[in-house]
Amino acid sequence: MQPPHLLREPEGASDLTFRTLDGEVEHLSASKGQVVFLDLWGTWCIQCVAEMPTVQRLYDHYKNDSRVKFLIVSRMDSPDAVRSYARRNHLSLPFYVTHDEDIPQAMQFNQYPVTFVFAKDGSLVSKHVGAADWSDGSVVSFIDQLRAEQ
Repeated sequence: MQPPHLLREPEGASDLTFRTLDGEVEHLSASKGQVVFLDLWGTWCIQCVAEMPTVQRLYDHYKNDSRVKFLIVSRMDSPDAVRSYARRNHLSLPFYVTHDEDIPQAMQFNQYPVTFVFAKDGSLVSKHVGAADWSDGSVVSFIDQLRAEQ
């Protein structure tokens, strides 16, 4: 698996509604002020499952940094299916679920996984469709640059 080729292409961000595994409704827009790594995936998606260990390694790098937020949002999975998947694969990522009707049109690519990176001002700065090695140093550098911005 190759690292993603992240290019800075800022654009306005759509708000995404998602739920915690306990059913609490949350919104992407509530994360303004943080760099956000948002991965739309599913337990049924082979590429998604293949990249998840690299997402876990990237998360482990930032998990104690309040300036970076991870939203690992499954579509078409129940909370129980996500919990079971995480337990079986020893993943401690912050998992959420959503429904297709809650995904804004601008975030629908009909291919998964799809990953979005948002700057602290809430703007979408990069997106990547397909599996990637998210633990690569180039991703850390990209996020660190965003983290350093005011």
